[in-house]
Amino acid sequence: MSGNNQLCYSSPTNYWQLAGCPGFCQNYPAHTACGGGTTSGTTSGTTSGTTSGTTSGTTSGTTSGTNTGGTNPYTNYPSSSLSQNWGVQYPGGVPAENCSSSYAPTGINFTPYETRKATMSIQGKTFYSPTSPIASQYMNTSAKLKSLANAKTLFETDAFLKVRFKPRPQPENTASSPYCYIPAYSKMSSIAGYTKLSFNVTLVGEKANGTIEEEPLGTFQTDVNSCTPAIDLSSYASTYPAGMYIKVQSVRGNQGVWPNDYHINGFRNSSTFSDVRSMDCWVIDVEIAADGTKTFD
Repeated sequence: MSGNNQLCYSSPTNYWQLAGCPGFCQNYPAHTACGGGTTSGTTSGTTSGTTSGTTSGTTSGTTSGTNTGGTNPYTNYPSSSLSQNWGVQYPGGVPAENCSSSYAPTGINFTPYETRKATMSIQGKTFYSPTSPIASQYMNTSAKLKSLANAKTLFETDAFLKVRFKPRPQPENTASSPYCYIPAYSKMSSIAGYTKLSFNVTLVGEKANGTIEEEPLGTFQTDVNSCTPAIDLSSYASTYPAGMYIKVQSVRGNQGVWPNDYHINGFRNSSTFSDVRSMDCWVIDVEIAADGTKTFD
């Protein structure tokens, strides 16, 4: 990469404001360096397919319209959730997928990366934290969530940051489905999987001076395969430049009382929450939108 290209991609400001960089002529098409406004690669009618009603304050300094054909000036931190092909017990069927799709933000002039995703699956605990002494031992948990350093990369951003959570079906605790099975423990009788999870979320941030602070983000009761509303964390990006991560606590499933229609619908119609049994697992996906990625509502 040439020295000029290195400067171009060293920061978003250089990419859009430095003459000779790919984004300069898109911002200043009338500049003499841009041939008097004959910028190549621009697209008319670029607002088609964009989504209205996006969260305010997402990206500053953007141009009108959307062109998803340019080079993305931001670093990509790719991460995917784990496959959800585990044995489960859901009388009446597993709840249907019910999350809105991610989409390209309006006002960008580059192709956005996919959102960052990861899966936490915890047995015998009511919380998740990457600082836990046993975090590295979590089975079937995304590598991005098994250490503090990796967890921080999920939330790496300069300005824009959102997060949402998605409870996943509860794995059945059987030897043939070892996702949530520890042979050293006495197996408990299987019960139908939770259809809702209740949980608290806390953002943990590190300031430039090394001070650690916590920001409560709220308590959520969310159906399996549905998503919480997007939580806008953009205001915290400048407050915690040394990194951020999340803790999930007080996780409970709606398995506190067996409803009358249990044998037909399991816990679908139960609204009484209790701690997930010590031999069973709970599973939550986390999805992050940041600078350079798609976004969601």
